[in-house]
Amino acid sequence: MSMFDDPYEQFLLDYLVTKLENGSNTRKALVLYKEQITKETKFKKRLTQAIKDIEVGKHKLEAILYKNKFLNAFQYSLVVNSTSSIEGLKLVLAFEKGNSNLFTKMINPIFVPLSIIISTFYGLILYLGILDKDLKYLKKLNPDVEQFLGIPGYFTYDVAYAGLGISIFITLCLLIGYLYAEKYKPAWLYKVFKTQAFSDGRFMFRILNGMLSAGISFHKVSLILSKDYFKVGLRPFFAHLSDLIQKNKKLFITFEQYNFPTIITAEIKLSELSQTSFPAVTKALYQTCDTMYEKNINYIVMQWRMFFWLVAMLIVVVIGSDTINLVISTFTFKTLYH
Repeated sequence: MSMFDDPYEQFLLDYLVTKLENGSNTRKALVLYKEQITKETKFKKRLTQAIKDIEVGKHKLEAILYKNKFLNAFQYSLVVNSTSSIEGLKLVLAFEKGNSNLFTKMINPIFVPLSIIISTFYGLILYLGILDKDLKYLKKLNPDVEQFLGIPGYFTYDVAYAGLGISIFITLCLLIGYLYAEKYKPAWLYKVFKTQAFSDGRFMFRILNGMLSAGISFHKVSLILSKDYFKVGLRPFFAHLSDLIQKNKKLFITFEQYNFPTIITAEIKLSELSQTSFPAVTKALYQTCDTMYEKNINYIVMQWRMFFWLVAMLIVVVIGSDTINLVISTFTFKTLYH
């Protein structure tokens, strides 16, 4: 959920599940909810249309919610394939608040110091322009003044632009590279960044467990997720998984091919040998992912913070101190000659 989303839309499904569990009429519940909205928002218009669709009575509740964009394709498939609309909506609520993306964890330890580095080199470029003007003025007063200022050898436009370009390039590579791989190529990330696999696993195995516990077969679950799973890069994974289930082959092979950590693949392999039920396996796996994620994330964030902030502080201190010394020197010579 975003802080900028309509709060009434955010809590519609929670409200609807509560009312339906208490035996309320769906139409009356939505009408009552609509009456609480005083402004004519887009959400209220969509809600009004949903109420009209319910009154027509041609479609089920989940189809109406999907038609009016209260459910996305993945959420709709969860509800459709659950034992009841209420159970399906509960599944949606259980998963929609989760997010395996670790970008927010990277902002302070990685992207803030990188932005400081970028700002430092940009500031150096701006100061070099000021320094050029000061040198021209001072050379008119004394042609030999430059040798007494102690200008560092790296105070050149070539170095400043190179530093700016490299720092921007690294920042964009990390930002775009992570966001792309996290969504479309998770296997790449899992190979070098196991914490991402545990983060994804926390939600993936919960979804599997929830759908299996709702009475959907593992093969059907895999087919559904291969078409509608919210992380596009894992859809081929589920497609491969469904093929293995259909051919009655070992599932741990797919997990190994997608570079899931050994602790996960070993647990799946062991469960297949002991013929443990799929709901029990997925429950054990999301608990394992929870534990491993909590164990690893703080440690890896601390590593990022130490490395990137150290580099940023070194660059800022070196360039900043040299800039301050030059500002003082040029000001002193201006004062003396004046």
